[in-house]
Amino acid sequence: MRLAAALLSVGIVGWTGTARPTAANDKTDLRADIRTVAEQGRGTDAGRKAWERISAGGAELVIPILEAMDTPDTVAANWLRTALDRIVERDGKKLDVDRLLDFVKDAKRQGRARRLALDLIEERRPGTSAKLYTGWLEDPEFRVEAVGLALDRAGKLLKAGDKKAAADAYRQAFAAARDQTQCRKAAAGLLELGTKVSVGRHMGVLMDWYLIGPFDGGGMKGFHLSYPPEKQIDLKAEYDGQGKKVRWLRYQAQEPPPSSGARHQALVNIRERDAIGDADDAVAFAYTEFTVPKAQEVEFRGAADDNFTVWVNGKRAFGFEEYRNGVRLDRHRFKVKLNAGKNTVLVKVCQTPAPNTEPNWEFFLRIVDATEKGIAMECTLPK
Repeated sequence: MRLAAALLSVGIVGWTGTARPTAANDKTDLRADIRTVAEQGRGTDAGRKAWERISAGGAELVIPILEAMDTPDTVAANWLRTALDRIVERDGKKLDVDRLLDFVKDAKRQGRARRLALDLIEERRPGTSAKLYTGWLEDPEFRVEAVGLALDRAGKLLKAGDKKAAADAYRQAFAAARDQTQCRKAAAGLLELGTKVSVGRHMGVLMDWYLIGPFDGGGMKGFHLSYPPEKQIDLKAEYDGQGKKVRWLRYQAQEPPPSSGARHQALVNIRERDAIGDADDAVAFAYTEFTVPKAQEVEFRGAADDNFTVWVNGKRAFGFEEYRNGVRLDRHRFKVKLNAGKNTVLVKVCQTPAPNTEPNWEFFLRIVDATEKGIAMECTLPK
């Protein structure tokens, strides 16, 4: 009996190997377990055991787990999430909501973790989300919700007949919006009030171009073949094209009305009569140039049908080969450093041979800053 009591006093009974750590060491070890799961998920024996230990922990582990979810490894983040769910299910009444609020309000935190934390808060303090959204028009994670509330408010003001306040609300929503649907909704509201804005310009869509083609695709080899515009840009030049001489022609993409529900904003439709027109097994090029006030890293976003190659300032910045792939919003993304002053962009798009059951020959390209807003730029193409 004395031996059993002695063993209990040092915490050995029920354990194999070394004695149970102190409470302070438990916290330290569990934080180490969190790091292990963040790095390894449950893909290793150590990761599985670490996950089991933190899953059995208390509410004090919620914030450290949320912090550890700031990882590019989505599998590991999901395992951390499952551990957190177990803790909340068992120990949720002890959550420190004020600490969760501090976490949510930190825009530098990973969006997925912030959203999860806000869900936990909302369950305990209903109505918190709506109050926070109103001040988050520039928040990278909750911008869509904030803009949605601003648009709802603008619509109610317009319905109530307060046109000035409605216009101000629509302008605020438009400035903050990054989502194409929300941009169009704000633009439609402003148009109803007599103010026309360009959704394409706001989204950074390149709309002013010179086009040339068609060049022969060489049996669906156009993506790999080299053509004169790839070597030198001479907007006054004439080249041997597909069965005819080809020259550069000026083209401006048209924007649909904001309430039209069109799939794309300012799409370059190469098949149009005012563009190059129909062709099979062909290649076309589009060229533009613009100025920006300062050197900056930006993100190009776009898509093309078929294939997609982009040169920026004479250097190949992106290439993707896939025929009959369709055009989807922001399918391709790549970062580029723009120069202060003039910058040039050349785009190459291919078309499949006949018979062509999907004759689309089109692309769009836009440039956004770190907040996903279209960059401020001035077209410098000659008329």
